[in-house]
Amino acid sequence: MNKRLTLSMLLGGVCASPAVAQTTSINYVTEIVTSYGGYWQSGVGSINTVKPENSHNLLSFTANGVRYSTGVNDQLLLDKGLVITPARFQALPVIAIGTPNSNTKVGLGQLYDGVDNGPSNPPPSKDLASYLTDGPNGLDIGTGIANLPAGDIAFVVRDVQAAALNDGVPDILVTQIASPNSSLSDTYGFYNAADVLIGNTVDVTYTTGFPSVGDWVADFYEASQNPRTLASNFTKTERSIRLWSADLSKFGITKDNYGAIVKFKIKLSGDSDVAFVAYNSRSVTVLPVQLTSFSGSLETSGIVRLQWHTASELNAAAFVVETSADGQTFVPVGRVDAAGSKTTGTTYSYLHRPTTTGVVYYRLHQLDRDGTGAYSPVTAVAIQDRENRQVQVAPNPFRETLRLQLPASATTGHACLLATDGRQVYQHAFTPDELAEGACVLHNLPALQPGLYLLQVLINGHITQQKLIKQ
Repeated sequence: MNKRLTLSMLLGGVCASPAVAQTTSINYVTEIVTSYGGYWQSGVGSINTVKPENSHNLLSFTANGVRYSTGVNDQLLLDKGLVITPARFQALPVIAIGTPNSNTKVGLGQLYDGVDNGPSNPPPSKDLASYLTDGPNGLDIGTGIANLPAGDIAFVVRDVQAAALNDGVPDILVTQIASPNSSLSDTYGFYNAADVLIGNTVDVTYTTGFPSVGDWVADFYEASQNPRTLASNFTKTERSIRLWSADLSKFGITKDNYGAIVKFKIKLSGDSDVAFVAYNSRSVTVLPVQLTSFSGSLETSGIVRLQWHTASELNAAAFVVETSADGQTFVPVGRVDAAGSKTTGTTYSYLHRPTTTGVVYYRLHQLDRDGTGAYSPVTAVAIQDRENRQVQVAPNPFRETLRLQLPASATTGHACLLATDGRQVYQHAFTPDELAEGACVLHNLPALQPGLYLLQVLINGHITQQKLIKQ
């Protein structure tokens, strides 16, 4: 994949006006177009009065008077009569992210969960890195992390092309989605496999002179808590969106050193608010493996079958299968050799017998031959207690309600409805009357998208689960 590198980090603010003085290293973005409400355009001197309250994906940005598309929906931009320079941007996969502290927040458009001016039920996902890579091409501006812990956050980068150097096309696009501290700066740079800086770093301070391209409305959740809880006084709160861009040459990247780059790192001040960091895929290969799917399913024997597919591979060494009981602490349980280098698709599978019941989480640690690697998205599988399958559920498929027939021995218990990624979308604790009658009707289910769900029922300390289809 020979592509031009452009990193895109959405930070909670707005864009700079053309009249604002700029540094020699960065250029302020003056306009963005996103998918909010179907089409949302906002920029310096023409701030849109509509403030996005949900997920929305970056369609284009303007830097130095040129509007670059992201490849998410170029046809829509053309239909709206916009002049664009076609490009394709993709969120960089996260190698490492710091442990959240009491100041770290997960920022979501306040209607992301369908709840106006209130907390999400169930709470947002525990997987921090997912908020930096969600949406088409990973470019969802309506989700992110505020006040990332001070320290390094690293992203995989591969094969920067010489043609991308000094070509006038932005190679870095950075944003801020909350309220930055004007006295602190973040440091950006490229590194080799030994973690040695290539070229030079670029420091950016988000001062009051840094203009915005628009505003959004967000809920902020405590990232250090599990489950995540809505932060006090951070419900339905307005923040700005700021972006800047820079050329690779500003990082001291030249034809003599570009070939050594394997990662991009940000030294965080502790006040950074990131939606994503992305690259222009027309100038760089980001991962040695292009993973297109990863899923798990429970066999009748109680064994979990994990399957994944790659569209292409470059110097890939192996996939280490990792599992977790809580979705946060993972341990390796197996290894599958990779195909190495190929441009055609490959399908892999791995069988694992869990030692616990309930929801079990899995991810892949893809290893490259040079010792670097990256993690896949997390998938979840609900494991039932094979000795306690007396709960009967109907109808399946279901629409608005579910009827549960409970075993006569039931004295305590509750039911949880899970999405296939392990998110809890509904829960209900059985009342004494329901346990005595041996029946329960779940009639207050939230509005759910059609698709596959997992119903997990705990009775007297024993778990059973069943796959359900929402029509």
